[in-house]
Amino acid sequence: MTIGLSGCIQNHQARPTLPYSQGDTFIVLGVSDRVRLSVFKGERDDSSWNCTGLINVANVWSENNFIVLKLKPRVGTEDYGIGQILPEGIGGKSFVVGKGVGVPTFHSHPGVVTFVGSIKIFQRDGRFGIVRDPSITVDDARAYLSREYPNLPKDINVDYLKMMPAKGGC
Repeated sequence: MTIGLSGCIQNHQARPTLPYSQGDTFIVLGVSDRVRLSVFKGERDDSSWNCTGLINVANVWSENNFIVLKLKPRVGTEDYGIGQILPEGIGGKSFVVGKGVGVPTFHSHPGVVTFVGSIKIFQRDGRFGIVRDPSITVDDARAYLSREYPNLPKDINVDYLKMMPAKGGC
């Protein structure tokens, strides 16, 4: 389901009860806090990440420490990045990507479910930031998917997100 909302795209997580096709592509992201976040298309080189999407491809709340999204495949230099986080939802404070800011970037491999790792939000000097969070593991993701998404394939690809400095904003 996609709804236009204030100039951004509103997506819901993949629905657990829907049937999925064999070639569908999903990512699973662990999130230690319940937050709304926006995912953007981007490209990375050896030193930085560049947001290439004018509009986010997903704007979702985490549920039970996870986000499960059906995305189009992006591999190699093409990937996705978390360009905005709204810890309190729309209207509250936010983390927004800017030049030099660390951005979690990840691939979406074709035809598989990929666990991209986990993030947590921190606040320092009144500003939000994102760091990798090793406390949510691939085994946690497998247990969550088995319980909440029984229709998804049981094999999970692992390709951990990479923190990259942004060339600019989204």
